[in-house]
Amino acid sequence: MEILKGDRLLSKAQCQVLRGIAIMGIFLHNFCHLLRGSNEENEFEFIAERASNMWNYWTGGNIDVFAPIQLFAFFGHYGVPIFLFLSGYGLVMKYERGNSSGNAWRFLSSHWLKLFKLMILGFVLTVITYLAIGLTWHGWIEYFAQATMLSNVIPSICDSQTPSPYWFFGVMVEVYVIYRLLIFPFHDKRRSVWRWLMPLLLVVLAWLPQVFMEHHRNMIIYVRHNAAIAMLPFAIGVLAARYGFPRLPRWSLAVVAVVSLPLLACASLNYQSWLWTPVLVIAGSVAFVKLFDPCKGLCNTIMISPLQQLGVLSSMIFVVHSIPRMPIYELFLKNHTGLMLIDYAWLALYIVLTLALAWLYKLLLSKL
Repeated sequence: MEILKGDRLLSKAQCQVLRGIAIMGIFLHNFCHLLRGSNEENEFEFIAERASNMWNYWTGGNIDVFAPIQLFAFFGHYGVPIFLFLSGYGLVMKYERGNSSGNAWRFLSSHWLKLFKLMILGFVLTVITYLAIGLTWHGWIEYFAQATMLSNVIPSICDSQTPSPYWFFGVMVEVYVIYRLLIFPFHDKRRSVWRWLMPLLLVVLAWLPQVFMEHHRNMIIYVRHNAAIAMLPFAIGVLAARYGFPRLPRWSLAVVAVVSLPLLACASLNYQSWLWTPVLVIAGSVAFVKLFDPCKGLCNTIMISPLQQLGVLSSMIFVVHSIPRMPIYELFLKNHTGLMLIDYAWLALYIVLTLALAWLYKLLLSKL
């Protein structure tokens, strides 16, 4: 059986499409889950009632015109595991194929600075916007912690961060530390056992404590604001880049792409299986991208090309999407008692403003 590795497994264009899928889920989720009447998600904690509400909506004959909002509200946050998978895949592709990563300090400081340059201006603009509409933080320590990408490690504020996307930058810092100190040193093929064993050990170390945290809300929220939430998808990315994956026939890709979402819904009903749902998300997303590549004509125009363009802007969208989101919610949607058709108009405005801001932010950073 042919093993696909490197660019033959996932090309640069395919990775951009995956980023497009991920960021579409994240920035639409962060708007849709604010709307009154939408299904609350289980991202940092597991609440069985939320999963039951989701299941009853999709299987109990309750599907209505708000199905897209409900879909993104409950499942959109799974864009995060896709990004983490691509991070593991990309680091291996960049640093384990002949390119030197330099010493550990140089590697970590350069990646921290790269994240800081991407984030800091968007964070400042978000703070200004939030203060303008009357939203505040708990104190100066939270400003400092978010600006330095440390807020996720401080238990007292990790569950109360007002500009919600910025917790992820702290997780990425932790991921870079783990990769450079614990995964990269064993990339040499002569260390064949540790080359695959170390990523798997990290998955176990991240998963095992969570097994016993179902009824410990503060603990599970804190743990999942940190690298524990990253190890499973990140390790899958590392192993996929190092060892490749067998070429699958198109019918197999179609089956995986089609059944992954229903399986994800089923797995979301139980706490223990919920911990492993990123596997289904990654499998379904990669199968979808491989299935529709190459995709030409109308298929490319209306689906693949827009996702690829979203992928190109994904980091900018992630940084700026809170800027239009909270003003729209606080000024126009906060007092709604349930989902209304007008919500789609506000959602469309949010999408347009977010994409425009992301493009301007990219242009501004290129000038700076």
